[in-house]
Amino acid sequence: MKWAFSLFFLAVFVSIALHVHRVSGDAKISKTINVNLDGTGDFKTIQEAIGSVPANNGEWIRIHISAGVSCREKVYVQEHRGFILLEGDGRENTVIEWADYAGDAEKHDTVSSATFTSRAHNFVAKKITFKNSAGAVGPAVAAMIRGNHSAIYDCGFIGLQDTLYDQRGLHYYKDCYIEGAVDFIFGDGQSIYEGCTIYTKHQSGFVTAQQRQGPTEGNGFVFRYCNVTGTQKAELGRAWGPYARVIFYETFMSDIVNPEGWNAWNSKEEDLTFVEFRCTGPGSNTSHRVNWMKKLSPAKLKKFTDITYIDSEGWISAQP
Repeated sequence: MKWAFSLFFLAVFVSIALHVHRVSGDAKISKTINVNLDGTGDFKTIQEAIGSVPANNGEWIRIHISAGVSCREKVYVQEHRGFILLEGDGRENTVIEWADYAGDAEKHDTVSSATFTSRAHNFVAKKITFKNSAGAVGPAVAAMIRGNHSAIYDCGFIGLQDTLYDQRGLHYYKDCYIEGAVDFIFGDGQSIYEGCTIYTKHQSGFVTAQQRQGPTEGNGFVFRYCNVTGTQKAELGRAWGPYARVIFYETFMSDIVNPEGWNAWNSKEEDLTFVEFRCTGPGSNTSHRVNWMKKLSPAKLKKFTDITYIDSEGWISAQP
């Protein structure tokens, strides 16, 4: 009997331990690399630190950027340098900034204008601000996130046009601050934004420009429990792709949201999936929204708003 009870309690303990691991995301860090401009760290630049990560790395490596560091550099995480946790000391204290823009003297296009680019699979960023300070000059990307299984926590993205290029892959953004004016969250990522503040500034425009190309593609942007506010009027989105999909779920909307809400741009209205559900605030009144805005069944809505939309594999909990 004692043996049976021991096995029972062991099973309970293992179950609890596995549950805690699943929800806490406490993957083991194999190594920490410190970046400090004053030379007291392992490297003076973030790019040097990233370059030190072995190609085809399979163990989580933390690159920590010290508080007070404002890094004026373009940063690129190559596809073969995965399993990197890029960590600052708070998005107000650690800022990566550059000022390239599409069509400048060096002939940058939208992609290469990015201050920060990550193409690696299995990537995490925490407590950093990514900024493009080029201003009102056209597309000027603060960050491009392309790699699959990318999670971004408590980070800032600051720009004006095309601030965050959410390009391709399963992505999770939590408690982030995203600022811009024109199409400032754009791309064809399959992404959930949770608890994020979306802030319009500088001029009127569009919050999103989602690029879903075909009716069978799974990608789309889902904003749940977010806050849409700012100083300039904006529409929630316009269709960059002919089957664009954007969902705002239980999100607060200030009066910066234009009454019509959405713009089909050059797409067929019936092919677009623009949805608002149970949102609050003065900008959430849908009585004057475009008449082609979609309504989804509870089951269809849950498919997109549940975390399994991006994480049916449990990859988020397997990250640090």
